[in-house]
Amino acid sequence: MPPRTDGWRPLACLAGLLLLAGCASQPDAGVPPEPPRRQLSELSSDADEANPILIYDPIERTNRGLYKLNARVDEAILLPVVDTYQEVTPSFLRRRVSSFFLNLGEVGNFTNAVLQLRPKKAGQTLVRFALNSTIGLLGLFDVASEAGISRQKEDFGQTLGYWGVPEGPYLMLPLLGPSNLRDGVGRVMDSFVLNFDVVPDVVDHSDGYEVAQYGLRPIDVRYRTGFRYHQTGSPFEYQLVRFAYTQARRLQILQ
Repeated sequence: MPPRTDGWRPLACLAGLLLLAGCASQPDAGVPPEPPRRQLSELSSDADEANPILIYDPIERTNRGLYKLNARVDEAILLPVVDTYQEVTPSFLRRRVSSFFLNLGEVGNFTNAVLQLRPKKAGQTLVRFALNSTIGLLGLFDVASEAGISRQKEDFGQTLGYWGVPEGPYLMLPLLGPSNLRDGVGRVMDSFVLNFDVVPDVVDHSDGYEVAQYGLRPIDVRYRTGFRYHQTGSPFEYQLVRFAYTQARRLQILQ
């Protein structure tokens, strides 16, 4: 069953964000900071609630190194490629590319919705895939969204979380970004076990499709990802990203 929620956790999360924002501000020179009037630990005996930004990160030093590596690769390679892609490709064509690859991803969304025994989400995803693959010309046009059928993003990490598998230690994956042990296993399962191929063989084995799959698709993913390293305005960006990722995944599992 999905993890239980309680009323204190949102307040604790908000307190954590306020702490990060407060730490990001610069104190006046020569004025010693005032100690906090009350500690969060006084309000709750639960360690997670008393320190809501604390995420289990036993290999933090390694993760921080990978975070810096990812930022450098992103700045030196990925973002320049994405910028060039935006300059040479009309927005209409970029939307078609994104729509096509997102439609292929509906297969994984459907499979994981079934594994979570969520028939409504599975049915909605199946209808989306059928509409976009036919009327939408193999997914080039997202007619399902225009008809009010929203996309249901599901992956195997969410499926494991839905059935009570703990998230495990926080991980920073090379090139892939923030994750945890459970989501890392989920990525492997989604990529190699649940990646049912719905593309006809004549297309799947063509050079053009392989270029699109392994060349254009990663560019499209980065193009659709709004996050930029070192632009959060916080000197504690690593902790902020770690906290935001973990909370976002917990909310996705609850939905």
